[in-house]
Amino acid sequence: MKQISKLILIIALFTAGCKSVTKSSGEKVNLFKGTIVYDVEVVQIVDSLYEKNKKALFGDEMYLTIFRNGDIQRKYNGASSKGYDLHYIDLEQNTVMEKYNNSDSLHTHSASAQNMVKLNSLRDDKQSLQVLDYDLQEVAIGAEAIDAKDNSRKYLTVKYWYADGLKIDETNYSNVNDDLWNYFINKSDGSLYLKYEIDYFTYKVIYTAKEILPNKFEKSKDKIGSDVPRIEN
Repeated sequence: MKQISKLILIIALFTAGCKSVTKSSGEKVNLFKGTIVYDVEVVQIVDSLYEKNKKALFGDEMYLTIFRNGDIQRKYNGASSKGYDLHYIDLEQNTVMEKYNNSDSLHTHSASAQNMVKLNSLRDDKQSLQVLDYDLQEVAIGAEAIDAKDNSRKYLTVKYWYADGLKIDETNYSNVNDDLWNYFINKSDGSLYLKYEIDYFTYKVIYTAKEILPNKFEKSKDKIGSDVPRIEN
């Protein structure tokens, strides 16, 4: 009897962090909550003093966490003192918070603001791709990145490879335009990327998933608290 009670408790704890939604097709889908760990590769295309520092900016590893309330955190490892520390999307406040390793302050902006605009869809090369035994599908676009300081624009391409087995509730992100998140989540029917490439033509950054950790959450509370200094962009 004790063993049965223990089994029921384990099942209850496992399912407590799970939620399902019914898609328009009528299919009921379990939603992912937890962390995906990615290798980060920076490819230098233009060899210049300025661009040589890009690898130090992104590091070599990124943790993408989807919290139970839908908030999203990207945590970077291996970046230099001037590189990225974290990127956090707070849905309740509709705010993006970014932090660099050399500062305790948070740079913030509205999650609805567009820092990137889609220009066109790119042709799928139809090559089969697998990551962690998942067969991937691709969404690829040409876009312009918008500089918040002077509104200047830079052309780039973005490729988003996803698997149907890892979905989140896309209705949570209807107002999140940062990095075209709402666009990609809708195009992939709520699926998270397992490989992601952003190509600025002088350099490109490639994220490839290497570990999936359901119900694993590591929120940087001390770095995004209300008492942390904020710089609004």
